[in-house]
Amino acid sequence: MWRRILPVLVLVTAALGAGCLGGLLSPPVVPPAIVPVEGASLDDLPACTFPFEDREETIRIDPDPAVYAGAKEADRRLYLSRDLSEEEWIPIYYRAFANDSHQEPFYADLLAAFRGIRDREDLDDDRFLELIAAFVQSIPYRADASLVEPKFPIETYVDSEGDCDDKSLLLAGLLAREGYGVALLYFRDEAHMAVGVRSAGCPYRNTPFAYIETTNTSYVGIPPAALSNGTILSSDPLVIPVGDGPRSYTGCDQVRTIERALSSSRDRAEALAPELGTRARELEAERESLEALGARMRALSGSGEVREYNRLVPEYNRKAREYNAAVQSYNALLAESRAAVEVHNYLGTHAHDRPGSYLRARAYLAE
Repeated sequence: MWRRILPVLVLVTAALGAGCLGGLLSPPVVPPAIVPVEGASLDDLPACTFPFEDREETIRIDPDPAVYAGAKEADRRLYLSRDLSEEEWIPIYYRAFANDSHQEPFYADLLAAFRGIRDREDLDDDRFLELIAAFVQSIPYRADASLVEPKFPIETYVDSEGDCDDKSLLLAGLLAREGYGVALLYFRDEAHMAVGVRSAGCPYRNTPFAYIETTNTSYVGIPPAALSNGTILSSDPLVIPVGDGPRSYTGCDQVRTIERALSSSRDRAEALAPELGTRARELEAERESLEALGARMRALSGSGEVREYNRLVPEYNRKAREYNAAVQSYNALLAESRAAVEVHNYLGTHAHDRPGSYLRARAYLAE
């Protein structure tokens, strides 16, 4: 969840000057901005290690302490000298955090580290985007109760924590500078923010963007069924464009296969659970009946009542065959259930590896 930003909007009275034109209005909008603090220093710079595909990657850069300190001390309020609608001032406000020019060296250094991984692993545009998304998603989610407004992306990186708007601003800023068509998705009703990347294959609601959740590791193009607090995203988001580059996400066919496998495996496991419970109870009753019959036959044998013992042998053998067949059937059903649970859990915990998850999902659906 993210922090509501309404308290940071300040409507100010325009001041008149004494010039020959009869006075000039002050700028109609004054957004938050970083003023670097010279002489600042940074200790214990973070080294960010995160899972990506079948391995771990580590990112380490040295952000400018003056810019970080300036971001920390920045006035995060938006000043207006005239009324603007929310659709007008909210984009201005958020883009000010993502696009402050003092952060460009920070973005450049961070992207250089990502490009090094891209070149080493020969990543295409989709996997490169997923690399950057996996990095941002791995940053611990934490809301600072003392901070009402969003963080600048440089803060989120150095602090190694942030909530949904903090992490979304960082991801959108990075993707925009790599030439992706990207936007912030602002859900006012649900107090949430996510990122959208242009995609023809898996558009979210009424947008041309694939949904990217930044608060946890998740697949590009698969929105959450509900947020961590149970909130369901039911409203259409305000789309805040951040980058209009030509790159887009084209992995949607594989993502859809993963989504089908997630749904199918969940539904199958849920459908089998009550049947397995019923069969387990039936098997227990059959086992107890078989054991009781066996005990009776042993008693007959011990007392020398051979005729009665022999009369019960066919019945015992029939019950034993039926029980063994029921056990085999139960075990086959249990194996199917375990396979469904296993693939669902695997896909749910390997969103950082879309190519590998796709192969696992395709194999499951082909069974």
